[in-house]
Amino acid sequence: MDILSHADRYAAAAPGGDGAVAAELARLRAYVDRLESERAALWWAIHHDDLTGLANRRLLNTVGPGMLRDARRYAVLVLDLNGFKPVNDRYGHAVGDEVLCTVGRRLSGCLVDDLAVRLGGDEFAAILTESSLVGASRDWPSLVRAISEALAEPMDIDGNRLAVTASIGVTTGGREPATVTELIRRADLAMYHAKSNRYCSYIAFDQR
Repeated sequence: MDILSHADRYAAAAPGGDGAVAAELARLRAYVDRLESERAALWWAIHHDDLTGLANRRLLNTVGPGMLRDARRYAVLVLDLNGFKPVNDRYGHAVGDEVLCTVGRRLSGCLVDDLAVRLGGDEFAAILTESSLVGASRDWPSLVRAISEALAEPMDIDGNRLAVTASIGVTTGGREPATVTELIRRADLAMYHAKSNRYCSYIAFDQR
């Protein structure tokens, strides 16, 4: 910061390396470090969900466009949990919150350098790029199935063995002129289609 560069020049010009100048410079450095730490903490709080630690809508809208521009191929998904409300009602909000945190960790664990988002409540989203197409997940359907299976794994929370599933809507593309908002809208519509046809599949791809 400018304040430190000015202080450094002042310290260099001071005769004999005056101790008071050195002490003032150390104080200024500590002050700047504290300001930078507070700024970083504020940025994180503004751009992340305070429960799960995932990105929030603000960060999605901030970094999403760049991710889409840089990707040769991408998929955007929206998922809504099935069976979460009964868990929340029966076991309480503390257990429900841990379910949401577990879902967030599992979703993030399926991605490689991509963005997992909590939209709110029990609804999540993700921007997937080719970086996550690794191992057995070499195309979008296999990656989305892997996410679905990971989320459906039973979880042990507060002595209770619980399980939720997810209805997932997906839209795909490659360098097309679509905004993040439009892609989320398409994936959201596909998610509702998946939810209404849950006896056939919990996953639906946007058909345009």
